[in-house]
Amino acid sequence: MIPQSFINGLLERIDPVDVVGKRVQLRKVGNRHTGLCPFHDEKTPSFHVYSDGYHCFGCGAHGTVLGFLMEQEGLSFPEAIEALAASVGLEVPRERSAARQADPGIYDSLAAADRCFRRWLRQHAEGPGAIAYLKGRGLSGAVVRDFGIGLAPSGWNSLKTALQSFDEDTLLAAGLVAKSDGDRTYDRFRQRIVFPIRDVRGRVIGFGGRVYDGSGAKGEGPREGEPKYLNSPETAVFKKGQELYGLFEARRSHRRLEAAVLVEGYMDVVALAEGGIANAVAALGTAVGETHFNRLFRHVERVVCCFDGDEAGVRAASRAIDAAFPTLSEQRELRFVLLPEGEDPDTVVRRHGRAHFEALIDAAKPVGEYFLESLQAGLDLAVSDNRALLVDLALPHMGRLPAGTLRTVLVGDLARLSQTPAGMLEERLNGGEARAAETPARTSTPTTNPPRSKLDHRLLECLVKHPRLVHELASEERRRLIEAEPGGLLAHVIGYLNGEPDADTATLLGRFVGDQAYPELAGLAERPTLLSEARLRTEFIDGARRYLEECERNARLALLNNVRESGSMDDLRKLRRRRA
Repeated sequence: MIPQSFINGLLERIDPVDVVGKRVQLRKVGNRHTGLCPFHDEKTPSFHVYSDGYHCFGCGAHGTVLGFLMEQEGLSFPEAIEALAASVGLEVPRERSAARQADPGIYDSLAAADRCFRRWLRQHAEGPGAIAYLKGRGLSGAVVRDFGIGLAPSGWNSLKTALQSFDEDTLLAAGLVAKSDGDRTYDRFRQRIVFPIRDVRGRVIGFGGRVYDGSGAKGEGPREGEPKYLNSPETAVFKKGQELYGLFEARRSHRRLEAAVLVEGYMDVVALAEGGIANAVAALGTAVGETHFNRLFRHVERVVCCFDGDEAGVRAASRAIDAAFPTLSEQRELRFVLLPEGEDPDTVVRRHGRAHFEALIDAAKPVGEYFLESLQAGLDLAVSDNRALLVDLALPHMGRLPAGTLRTVLVGDLARLSQTPAGMLEERLNGGEARAAETPARTSTPTTNPPRSKLDHRLLECLVKHPRLVHELASEERRRLIEAEPGGLLAHVIGYLNGEPDADTATLLGRFVGDQAYPELAGLAERPTLLSEARLRTEFIDGARRYLEECERNARLALLNNVRESGSMDDLRKLRRRRA
């Protein structure tokens, strides 16, 4: 738990104008600052920032600077505290409570495993083979040391035996061992080069392992069919969808880290460091997401996404644009570069040198330019249908951009390319037509905890805190919400509450005890409430209706993507009929 005295002192030191002004373009008017509200579409500024918080006279959104960060960036309460503290150079203290105690044994066991892996690289009988592999990849001893690269030897229990001072439950909780169907535990990493994953404080929170052409007893190394790369599982200290490999090392290498190069894998990060590029980071086995960009932009002002030039790299760049758009502002610069096909950062630096790679990074295209170029690839814009298609493809993604200079410039560029009046494009954006990309496609069951849009997540939170809100909606609206995501968690919760009109929070949580969705719902119930029940009611009703509109636009976007992939004029005609 974070001491309340620290929170109070932190809020006294923070000027809300400084925090909000990095995300919203503000203009000083008297004793307040005004700007366009980031929580709803508007043309005339009604969003006001004061010395103690913010208020929008258009949509009614209000709260403290903590509430602003939680809503705008989708942060939890502790994450918002961490972000504010980092902005003024403070470290957040923690207090333990009987209700929730972090297990220090997890960090200790991970640190002990880190020491074992590094020692085995130097001293184990299989070490020479692993070292030969690293040298063959062009890595020096200095980089291996700086990144703490080690070796997990073959054998099922090497690490478990070395860490006998830790009980089995701790090793399981840390993700260092796994349990077989026969309830026996064994080392998760075997016959792999091991890369420690550190948080921004330098603590080891997990590991990544890569198979290599080394020696090992038959049957004791990675089994056939195991992945080339293997990361630690999700644990209490490691959330792979939030962490960035190399961020700690990049910050350690620079007195003030101003820019970061986002690449696809940790071998790319290490190879670039060997080549003298010490500010590369990578996501960990997941597509780069909005959380990654928010985390990066807390530490740097400029991010360059550098992906391979193959089909997978193009897809990664497209996903990255969607993830990054909601996080961008005038103070945050994002650029893209796709390497020549067949090249990756490792090969570029090794074959052509640091200067060549830095020239590619310097020539990276601004996100807006890259976005529009990627969408118009293969479209003959001399054809009116293709110009209309370009607009249909671009607007759903542009709707994720906060109001500001970047969005205005993109609208102007799109207007020029499509020969469409900018005012007409703005009208469609301000009317909310282009927000389909905000909610990712949902096909998971409620027990798999799929990634959620901010709106989806907020509706769940409202229902968990006040389950009877579901009955504020008409029965037809409840039916459409359930059908919008069949089998999804939101649909499951609404379906349950339909049949339990008197359910309260405890009853609802009790229904999900033992389900994988329970931790998420329990976490929402514990999250501090910054709004009154009346305000939550209004927010829930409005949010449910916006959610249904988004689902319809999602269906239209899926058809748009089919048109983009197939280039079929028949599909295009179907799309026109649907739009009509």
